[in-house]
Amino acid sequence: MLRRFLTLLLILSSMALLVYADPFGIPAAISPTLVLGFMLLAAYCTGFLLEPLGLPRITGYIFAGLLLGPYFLKFYSQDAVADLSFLNSLALAFIAFCAGGELKLANLRKKLKSIIFLICGVTSAVFVGVTLIVFLLSGFIPFMSDYNGVMRFAISAIFGIIAVARSPSSAIAVISETKAKGEYTDIVLSVTIAMDVVIIIFFAFVMSACEILTASGSAISGGFILNILLEVTIAFVLGFLLGKVIIFLIEKIKIEFPVVITAMGFLIIKFSHFLGEYLQANLEIHINLEPLLICMAAGFTVQNFSRHGATFLQRMDDVSYPIYIAFFAITGASINIDVLKSAWFLGLVIVISRIMMIFVGSYVSGRLSGDQPRIYKNTWLGFITQAGVSLGLLAEVVRRFPEIGIPIQTILITAITLNQVVGPIAFKVALFKVGEAKNGKK
Repeated sequence: MLRRFLTLLLILSSMALLVYADPFGIPAAISPTLVLGFMLLAAYCTGFLLEPLGLPRITGYIFAGLLLGPYFLKFYSQDAVADLSFLNSLALAFIAFCAGGELKLANLRKKLKSIIFLICGVTSAVFVGVTLIVFLLSGFIPFMSDYNGVMRFAISAIFGIIAVARSPSSAIAVISETKAKGEYTDIVLSVTIAMDVVIIIFFAFVMSACEILTASGSAISGGFILNILLEVTIAFVLGFLLGKVIIFLIEKIKIEFPVVITAMGFLIIKFSHFLGEYLQANLEIHINLEPLLICMAAGFTVQNFSRHGATFLQRMDDVSYPIYIAFFAITGASINIDVLKSAWFLGLVIVISRIMMIFVGSYVSGRLSGDQPRIYKNTWLGFITQAGVSLGLLAEVVRRFPEIGIPIQTILITAITLNQVVGPIAFKVALFKVGEAKNGKK
Protein backbone atom coordinates (compact mmCIF):
# COMPACT_ATOMS: atom_id res chain seq x y z
CA MET A 1 0.00 0.00 0.00
CA LEU A 2 2.80 2.42 0.91
CA ARG A 3 4.55 1.57 -2.33
CA ARG A 4 1.48 2.46 -4.37
CA PHE A 5 1.02 5.69 -2.40
CA LEU A 6 4.62 6.71 -3.08
CA THR A 7 4.21 5.74 -6.73
CA LEU A 8 1.10 7.90 -7.03
CA LEU A 9 2.89 10.79 -5.32
CA LEU A 10 5.79 10.50 -7.75
CA ILE A 11 3.41 10.38 -10.74
CA LEU A 12 1.51 13.45 -9.55
CA SER A 13 4.71 15.35 -8.81
CA SER A 14 6.15 14.59 -12.26
CA MET A 15 2.92 15.60 -14.01
CA ALA A 16 2.64 18.78 -11.91
CA LEU A 17 6.18 19.72 -12.95
CA LEU A 18 5.29 19.29 -16.63
CA VAL A 19 1.93 21.04 -16.43
CA TYR A 20 2.66 23.96 -14.11
CA ALA A 21 6.43 24.53 -14.35
CA ASP A 22 6.85 23.63 -18.05
CA PRO A 23 10.58 22.92 -17.54
CA PHE A 24 11.24 22.19 -21.21
CA GLY A 25 9.32 25.15 -22.57
CA ILE A 26 7.31 22.89 -24.88
CA PRO A 27 3.56 23.23 -24.15
CA ALA A 28 2.82 20.67 -26.85
CA ALA A 29 4.44 18.05 -24.64
CA ILE A 30 1.13 17.78 -22.76
CA SER A 31 -0.29 15.56 -25.47
CA PRO A 32 -3.29 13.22 -25.35
CA THR A 33 -0.88 10.29 -25.23
CA LEU A 34 0.82 11.72 -22.14
CA VAL A 35 -2.55 12.44 -20.57
CA LEU A 36 -3.71 8.87 -21.21
CA GLY A 37 -0.56 7.35 -19.71
CA PHE A 38 -0.79 9.62 -16.68
CA MET A 39 -4.47 8.86 -16.26
CA LEU A 40 -3.93 5.09 -16.45
CA LEU A 41 -1.15 5.06 -13.86
CA ALA A 42 -2.83 7.51 -11.47
CA ALA A 43 -6.22 5.76 -11.69
CA TYR A 44 -4.61 2.33 -11.17
CA CYS A 45 -2.91 3.47 -7.96
CA THR A 46 -5.98 5.35 -6.70
CA GLY A 47 -8.17 2.28 -7.17
CA PHE A 48 -5.92 0.23 -4.90
CA LEU A 49 -5.50 3.02 -2.34
CA LEU A 50 -9.27 3.39 -1.87
CA GLU A 51 -9.87 -0.37 -1.66
CA PRO A 52 -9.18 -0.58 2.14
CA LEU A 53 -12.14 1.80 2.62
CA GLY A 54 -14.39 -0.87 1.11
CA LEU A 55 -14.73 0.94 -2.23
CA PRO A 56 -14.54 -1.01 -5.50
CA ARG A 57 -11.51 -0.19 -7.61
CA ILE A 58 -13.62 1.21 -10.42
CA THR A 59 -14.89 3.87 -8.02
CA GLY A 60 -11.24 4.80 -7.51
CA TYR A 61 -10.68 4.99 -11.27
CA ILE A 62 -13.66 7.33 -11.68
CA PHE A 63 -12.62 9.43 -8.69
CA ALA A 64 -9.06 9.78 -10.06
CA GLY A 65 -10.31 10.88 -13.46
CA LEU A 66 -12.59 13.47 -11.85
CA LEU A 67 -10.13 14.80 -9.26
CA LEU A 68 -7.20 15.15 -11.63
CA GLY A 69 -9.27 16.60 -14.45
CA PRO A 70 -10.41 19.99 -15.74
CA TYR A 71 -12.53 20.97 -12.71
CA PHE A 72 -10.20 20.28 -9.77
CA LEU A 73 -6.44 19.79 -10.04
CA LYS A 74 -6.47 20.54 -13.79
CA PHE A 75 -3.68 18.21 -14.84
CA TYR A 76 -5.44 17.96 -18.20
CA SER A 77 -8.04 20.03 -20.04
CA GLN A 78 -11.47 19.29 -21.46
CA ASP A 79 -9.91 19.32 -24.94
CA ALA A 80 -7.45 16.61 -23.90
CA VAL A 81 -10.32 14.49 -22.58
CA ALA A 82 -12.26 15.09 -25.80
CA ASP A 83 -9.23 13.91 -27.81
CA LEU A 84 -9.43 10.61 -25.92
CA SER A 85 -13.18 10.17 -26.49
CA PHE A 86 -12.59 7.68 -29.30
CA LEU A 87 -11.40 5.28 -26.61
CA ASN A 88 -14.97 5.20 -25.29
CA SER A 89 -16.11 3.68 -28.58
CA LEU A 90 -13.31 1.13 -28.41
CA ALA A 91 -14.19 0.30 -24.80
CA LEU A 92 -17.92 0.05 -25.55
CA ALA A 93 -17.22 -2.38 -28.38
CA PHE A 94 -14.96 -4.42 -26.09
CA ILE A 95 -17.58 -4.45 -23.31
CA ALA A 96 -20.31 -5.50 -25.76
CA PHE A 97 -18.19 -8.41 -27.03
CA CYS A 98 -17.44 -9.54 -23.47
CA ALA A 99 -21.07 -9.12 -22.39
CA GLY A 100 -22.26 -11.32 -25.25
CA GLY A 101 -19.53 -13.84 -24.46
CA GLU A 102 -20.71 -14.06 -20.85
CA LEU A 103 -24.20 -15.11 -21.99
CA LYS A 104 -23.98 -18.89 -21.76
CA LEU A 105 -27.11 -20.75 -22.75
CA ALA A 106 -26.42 -23.45 -20.15
CA ASN A 107 -26.34 -20.89 -17.32
CA LEU A 108 -29.40 -19.08 -18.65
CA ARG A 109 -31.42 -22.29 -18.65
CA LYS A 110 -30.62 -23.02 -14.99
CA LYS A 111 -32.25 -19.82 -13.71
CA LEU A 112 -34.37 -19.01 -16.75
CA LYS A 113 -37.53 -18.36 -14.73
CA SER A 114 -35.82 -15.91 -12.36
CA ILE A 115 -34.02 -14.15 -15.21
CA ILE A 116 -37.18 -13.70 -17.29
CA PHE A 117 -39.20 -12.47 -14.30
CA LEU A 118 -36.47 -10.01 -13.31
CA ILE A 119 -35.96 -8.68 -16.83
CA CYS A 120 -39.68 -8.16 -17.36
CA GLY A 121 -40.39 -6.87 -13.84
CA VAL A 122 -37.46 -4.47 -13.47
CA THR A 123 -37.66 -3.18 -17.06
CA SER A 124 -41.39 -2.52 -16.78
CA ALA A 125 -41.20 -0.93 -13.32
CA VAL A 126 -38.26 1.35 -14.13
CA PHE A 127 -39.42 2.39 -17.59
CA VAL A 128 -43.03 3.08 -16.61
CA GLY A 129 -42.13 4.61 -13.24
CA VAL A 130 -39.42 7.00 -14.44
CA THR A 131 -41.36 7.93 -17.58
CA LEU A 132 -44.46 8.86 -15.58
CA ILE A 133 -42.50 10.78 -12.93
CA VAL A 134 -40.64 12.82 -15.56
CA PHE A 135 -43.90 13.42 -17.43
CA LEU A 136 -45.61 14.66 -14.26
CA LEU A 137 -42.67 17.01 -13.63
CA SER A 138 -42.31 18.07 -17.27
CA GLY A 139 -44.20 21.31 -16.73
CA PHE A 140 -41.48 22.39 -14.32
CA ILE A 141 -38.55 21.33 -16.53
CA PRO A 142 -37.53 24.42 -18.55
CA PHE A 143 -36.78 22.81 -21.93
CA MET A 144 -39.94 20.63 -21.81
CA SER A 145 -42.51 23.12 -20.53
CA ASP A 146 -43.27 24.70 -23.92
CA TYR A 147 -44.01 21.41 -25.70
CA ASN A 148 -47.44 19.80 -26.01
CA GLY A 149 -48.44 16.69 -24.12
CA VAL A 150 -47.46 14.24 -26.88
CA MET A 151 -43.98 15.73 -27.17
CA ARG A 152 -43.52 15.77 -23.40
CA PHE A 153 -44.48 12.12 -23.17
CA ALA A 154 -42.07 11.20 -25.98
CA ILE A 155 -39.22 13.02 -24.21
CA SER A 156 -40.19 11.43 -20.89
CA ALA A 157 -39.99 8.00 -22.55
CA ILE A 158 -36.37 8.73 -23.51
CA PHE A 159 -35.61 9.41 -19.84
CA GLY A 160 -37.39 6.17 -18.96
CA ILE A 161 -35.51 4.00 -21.45
CA ILE A 162 -32.08 5.34 -20.45
CA ALA A 163 -32.99 4.68 -16.79
CA VAL A 164 -33.51 0.99 -17.61
CA ALA A 165 -29.91 0.53 -18.82
CA ARG A 166 -27.38 -1.24 -16.61
CA SER A 167 -23.59 -1.55 -16.61
CA PRO A 168 -22.19 -5.03 -17.41
CA SER A 169 -18.68 -3.60 -17.31
CA SER A 170 -19.10 -2.42 -13.72
CA ALA A 171 -20.75 -5.68 -12.65
CA ILE A 172 -18.04 -7.79 -14.26
CA ALA A 173 -15.31 -5.57 -12.75
CA VAL A 174 -16.73 -5.85 -9.20
CA ILE A 175 -17.27 -9.62 -9.52
CA SER A 176 -13.74 -10.07 -10.82
CA GLU A 177 -12.32 -7.96 -7.99
CA THR A 178 -14.19 -9.83 -5.23
CA LYS A 179 -13.85 -13.29 -6.89
CA ALA A 180 -17.57 -13.73 -6.20
CA LYS A 181 -19.31 -16.98 -7.15
CA GLY A 182 -22.78 -18.30 -6.40
CA GLU A 183 -26.46 -18.16 -7.25
CA TYR A 184 -26.87 -14.45 -6.49
CA THR A 185 -23.82 -13.54 -8.59
CA ASP A 186 -25.00 -15.65 -11.53
CA ILE A 187 -28.50 -14.15 -11.47
CA VAL A 188 -27.33 -10.53 -11.25
CA LEU A 189 -24.71 -10.98 -13.97
CA SER A 190 -27.04 -12.91 -16.31
CA VAL A 191 -29.85 -10.38 -15.89
CA THR A 192 -27.48 -7.42 -16.29
CA ILE A 193 -26.01 -8.78 -19.52
CA ALA A 194 -29.30 -10.07 -20.92
CA MET A 195 -30.86 -6.72 -20.02
CA ASP A 196 -28.39 -5.03 -22.36
CA VAL A 197 -29.74 -7.06 -25.27
CA VAL A 198 -33.29 -6.18 -24.23
CA ILE A 199 -32.49 -2.51 -23.65
CA ILE A 200 -30.82 -2.07 -27.03
CA ILE A 201 -33.85 -3.59 -28.79
CA PHE A 202 -36.25 -1.65 -26.56
CA PHE A 203 -34.21 1.52 -27.14
CA ALA A 204 -34.54 1.08 -30.90
CA PHE A 205 -38.34 0.85 -30.55
CA VAL A 206 -38.57 3.89 -28.27
CA MET A 207 -36.25 6.02 -30.40
CA SER A 208 -38.15 5.24 -33.61
CA ALA A 209 -41.46 5.95 -31.89
CA CYS A 210 -40.10 9.24 -30.54
CA GLU A 211 -38.82 10.23 -33.98
CA ILE A 212 -42.31 9.82 -35.36
CA LEU A 213 -44.00 11.62 -32.46
CA THR A 214 -41.55 14.51 -32.36
CA ALA A 215 -41.62 14.92 -36.13
CA SER A 216 -45.37 15.13 -36.57
CA GLY A 217 -47.04 14.68 -33.22
CA SER A 218 -49.09 11.94 -34.84
CA ALA A 219 -49.76 8.41 -33.72
CA ILE A 220 -47.30 5.63 -34.44
CA SER A 221 -47.99 3.71 -37.63
CA GLY A 222 -47.84 -0.06 -37.60
CA GLY A 223 -45.10 -0.04 -40.23
CA PHE A 224 -42.44 1.21 -37.88
CA ILE A 225 -42.58 -2.06 -35.90
CA LEU A 226 -41.59 -3.99 -39.02
CA ASN A 227 -38.77 -1.51 -39.57
CA ILE A 228 -37.46 -2.09 -36.04
CA LEU A 229 -37.72 -5.86 -36.41
CA LEU A 230 -35.75 -5.54 -39.66
CA GLU A 231 -33.04 -3.49 -37.90
CA VAL A 232 -32.77 -6.00 -35.06
CA THR A 233 -32.72 -8.97 -37.45
CA ILE A 234 -29.96 -7.40 -39.56
CA ALA A 235 -27.97 -6.65 -36.40
CA PHE A 236 -28.25 -10.25 -35.19
CA VAL A 237 -27.30 -11.65 -38.61
CA LEU A 238 -24.29 -9.34 -38.87
CA GLY A 239 -23.33 -10.23 -35.30
CA PHE A 240 -23.56 -13.95 -36.08
CA LEU A 241 -21.36 -13.51 -39.15
CA LEU A 242 -18.88 -11.41 -37.18
CA GLY A 243 -18.83 -14.15 -34.52
CA LYS A 244 -17.93 -16.69 -37.21
CA VAL A 245 -15.08 -14.42 -38.35
CA ILE A 246 -13.81 -14.28 -34.77
CA ILE A 247 -13.99 -18.09 -34.51
CA PHE A 248 -11.92 -18.28 -37.70
CA LEU A 249 -9.34 -15.91 -36.21
CA ILE A 250 -9.09 -18.04 -33.09
CA GLU A 251 -8.72 -21.30 -35.00
CA LYS A 252 -6.62 -20.34 -38.00
CA ILE A 253 -4.72 -17.11 -37.40
CA LYS A 254 -2.22 -16.65 -34.60
CA ILE A 255 -2.63 -12.96 -33.76
CA GLU A 256 -3.47 -10.85 -30.74
CA PHE A 257 -7.13 -11.12 -31.60
CA PRO A 258 -8.52 -9.09 -28.63
CA VAL A 259 -6.94 -5.98 -30.14
CA VAL A 260 -8.18 -6.86 -33.62
CA ILE A 261 -11.67 -7.68 -32.34
CA THR A 262 -11.91 -4.40 -30.43
CA ALA A 263 -10.79 -2.49 -33.52
CA MET A 264 -13.42 -4.35 -35.56
CA GLY A 265 -16.04 -3.30 -33.01
CA PHE A 266 -14.92 0.32 -33.28
CA LEU A 267 -15.25 0.18 -37.07
CA ILE A 268 -18.70 -1.39 -36.75
CA ILE A 269 -19.85 1.48 -34.51
CA LYS A 270 -18.58 4.09 -36.97
CA PHE A 271 -19.90 2.21 -40.01
CA SER A 272 -23.36 1.74 -38.46
CA HIS A 273 -23.66 5.48 -37.82
CA PHE A 274 -22.38 6.32 -41.30
CA LEU A 275 -24.72 3.83 -42.98
CA GLY A 276 -27.77 5.13 -41.12
CA GLU A 277 -26.98 8.75 -41.99
CA TYR A 278 -26.19 7.90 -45.63
CA LEU A 279 -29.36 5.88 -46.22
CA GLN A 280 -31.51 8.58 -44.64
CA ALA A 281 -29.88 11.49 -46.47
CA ASN A 282 -29.60 9.92 -49.93
CA LEU A 283 -32.24 7.23 -50.18
CA GLU A 284 -34.73 8.30 -47.46
CA ILE A 285 -34.44 4.84 -45.91
CA HIS A 286 -34.70 4.98 -42.12
CA ILE A 287 -32.56 2.10 -40.88
CA ASN A 288 -30.44 2.63 -37.78
CA LEU A 289 -28.41 -0.45 -36.88
CA GLU A 290 -27.41 -0.73 -33.22
CA PRO A 291 -23.66 -1.52 -33.28
CA LEU A 292 -23.56 -2.65 -29.65
CA LEU A 293 -26.17 -5.30 -30.47
CA ILE A 294 -23.99 -6.51 -33.36
CA CYS A 295 -20.94 -6.81 -31.10
CA MET A 296 -22.96 -8.52 -28.37
CA ALA A 297 -24.40 -11.02 -30.85
CA ALA A 298 -20.87 -11.76 -32.06
CA GLY A 299 -19.66 -12.54 -28.54
CA PHE A 300 -22.75 -14.70 -27.95
CA THR A 301 -22.04 -16.63 -31.16
CA VAL A 302 -18.46 -17.40 -30.14
CA GLN A 303 -19.57 -18.56 -26.68
CA ASN A 304 -22.47 -20.75 -27.72
CA PHE A 305 -21.73 -21.88 -31.29
CA SER A 306 -18.09 -22.89 -31.00
CA ARG A 307 -15.80 -24.69 -28.59
CA HIS A 308 -13.76 -21.53 -28.04
CA GLY A 309 -16.03 -19.66 -25.61
CA ALA A 310 -13.70 -20.06 -22.64
CA THR A 311 -10.66 -19.16 -24.75
CA PHE A 312 -12.41 -16.09 -26.11
CA LEU A 313 -13.31 -14.80 -22.64
CA GLN A 314 -9.88 -15.62 -21.23
CA ARG A 315 -8.04 -13.83 -24.02
CA MET A 316 -10.34 -10.81 -23.73
CA ASP A 317 -9.92 -10.82 -19.97
CA ASP A 318 -6.14 -10.76 -20.38
CA VAL A 319 -6.34 -7.28 -21.93
CA SER A 320 -9.40 -6.02 -20.06
CA TYR A 321 -7.64 -4.38 -17.12
CA PRO A 322 -6.15 -1.33 -18.90
CA ILE A 323 -9.32 -0.96 -20.98
CA TYR A 324 -11.53 -0.83 -17.88
CA ILE A 325 -9.14 1.58 -16.14
CA ALA A 326 -9.04 3.88 -19.17
CA PHE A 327 -12.80 3.72 -19.68
CA PHE A 328 -13.74 4.52 -16.10
CA ALA A 329 -11.00 7.12 -15.69
CA ILE A 330 -12.14 8.91 -18.85
CA THR A 331 -15.72 8.62 -17.59
CA GLY A 332 -14.65 10.39 -14.40
CA ALA A 333 -12.68 13.01 -16.32
CA SER A 334 -15.71 13.66 -18.54
CA ILE A 335 -17.97 14.51 -15.60
CA ASN A 336 -18.88 18.14 -16.00
CA ILE A 337 -19.12 19.77 -12.58
CA ASP A 338 -20.97 22.74 -14.05
CA VAL A 339 -23.59 20.33 -15.39
CA LEU A 340 -23.86 18.66 -12.00
CA LYS A 341 -24.42 22.03 -10.36
CA SER A 342 -27.12 23.04 -12.81
CA ALA A 343 -29.01 19.73 -13.01
CA TRP A 344 -28.31 18.02 -9.69
CA PHE A 345 -31.88 18.26 -8.39
CA LEU A 346 -33.56 16.69 -11.43
CA GLY A 347 -30.76 14.15 -11.63
CA LEU A 348 -31.26 13.24 -7.97
CA VAL A 349 -35.03 12.90 -8.49
CA ILE A 350 -34.42 10.48 -11.36
CA VAL A 351 -31.84 8.52 -9.33
CA ILE A 352 -34.20 8.13 -6.36
CA SER A 353 -37.15 7.25 -8.60
CA ARG A 354 -35.07 4.72 -10.51
CA ILE A 355 -33.74 3.00 -7.38
CA MET A 356 -37.24 2.79 -5.91
CA MET A 357 -38.57 1.21 -9.12
CA ILE A 358 -35.61 -1.21 -9.27
CA PHE A 359 -36.31 -2.31 -5.70
CA VAL A 360 -40.04 -2.81 -6.34
CA GLY A 361 -39.50 -4.61 -9.65
CA SER A 362 -36.75 -6.93 -8.39
CA TYR A 363 -38.45 -7.71 -5.05
CA VAL A 364 -41.79 -8.59 -6.61
CA SER A 365 -40.19 -10.50 -9.51
CA GLY A 366 -37.97 -12.48 -7.13
CA ARG A 367 -40.87 -13.54 -4.97
CA LEU A 368 -43.02 -14.51 -7.94
CA SER A 369 -40.21 -16.59 -9.45
CA GLY A 370 -39.61 -18.44 -6.17
CA ASP A 371 -36.11 -17.16 -5.39
CA GLN A 372 -34.70 -17.43 -1.89
CA PRO A 373 -35.24 -14.39 0.40
CA ARG A 374 -31.50 -13.66 0.55
CA ILE A 375 -31.60 -13.33 -3.25
CA TYR A 376 -34.70 -11.24 -3.90
CA LYS A 377 -34.08 -8.94 -0.93
CA ASN A 378 -30.66 -7.95 -2.29
CA THR A 379 -31.03 -8.22 -6.06
CA TRP A 380 -31.80 -4.51 -6.44
CA LEU A 381 -28.35 -3.62 -5.08
CA GLY A 382 -26.76 -5.21 -8.14
CA PHE A 383 -28.79 -3.21 -10.67
CA ILE A 384 -28.01 0.40 -9.67
CA THR A 385 -24.81 1.03 -11.60
CA GLN A 386 -24.89 2.76 -14.97
CA ALA A 387 -21.96 3.50 -17.25
CA GLY A 388 -20.96 2.34 -20.71
CA VAL A 389 -24.21 1.33 -22.36
CA SER A 390 -26.12 4.22 -20.75
CA LEU A 391 -23.59 6.75 -22.00
CA GLY A 392 -23.53 5.10 -25.41
CA LEU A 393 -27.32 5.25 -25.71
CA LEU A 394 -27.29 8.83 -24.47
CA ALA A 395 -24.77 9.79 -27.16
CA GLU A 396 -27.14 8.24 -29.70
CA VAL A 397 -30.00 10.36 -28.34
CA VAL A 398 -27.92 13.52 -28.86
CA ARG A 399 -26.96 12.40 -32.36
CA ARG A 400 -30.55 11.72 -33.43
CA PHE A 401 -32.26 14.55 -31.51
CA PRO A 402 -29.78 17.47 -31.42
CA GLU A 403 -32.34 20.03 -30.20
CA ILE A 404 -33.67 18.15 -27.18
CA GLY A 405 -30.73 15.77 -26.84
CA ILE A 406 -28.38 18.25 -25.15
CA PRO A 407 -30.65 19.13 -22.19
CA ILE A 408 -31.61 15.46 -21.82
CA GLN A 409 -27.92 14.59 -21.76
CA THR A 410 -27.24 17.28 -19.15
CA ILE A 411 -29.81 15.89 -16.73
CA LEU A 412 -29.10 12.21 -17.35
CA ILE A 413 -25.32 12.53 -17.08
CA THR A 414 -25.94 13.85 -13.57
CA ALA A 415 -28.11 10.81 -12.78
CA ILE A 416 -25.69 8.36 -14.41
CA THR A 417 -22.78 9.89 -12.50
CA LEU A 418 -24.55 9.45 -9.17
CA ASN A 419 -25.56 5.89 -10.08
CA GLN A 420 -22.02 5.08 -11.16
CA VAL A 421 -20.61 6.28 -7.82
CA VAL A 422 -23.22 4.54 -5.63
CA GLY A 423 -23.82 1.39 -7.73
CA PRO A 424 -20.47 -0.45 -7.48
CA ILE A 425 -20.35 0.18 -3.73
CA ALA A 426 -23.89 -1.17 -3.29
CA PHE A 427 -23.14 -4.26 -5.40
CA LYS A 428 -19.95 -5.02 -3.48
CA VAL A 429 -21.85 -4.72 -0.17
CA ALA A 430 -24.52 -7.09 -1.51
CA LEU A 431 -21.95 -9.70 -2.57
CA PHE A 432 -20.52 -9.79 0.95
CA LYS A 433 -24.00 -9.70 2.48
CA VAL A 434 -25.12 -12.84 0.64
CA GLY A 435 -21.77 -14.50 1.37
CA GLU A 436 -20.55 -14.95 -2.20
CA ALA A 437 -17.55 -12.56 -2.22
CA LYS A 438 -14.24 -14.32 -1.66
CA ASN A 439 -11.74 -11.47 -1.92
CA GLY A 440 -11.35 -7.86 -0.72
CA LYS A 441 -12.92 -5.98 2.15
CA LYS A 442 -16.47 -4.88 2.86
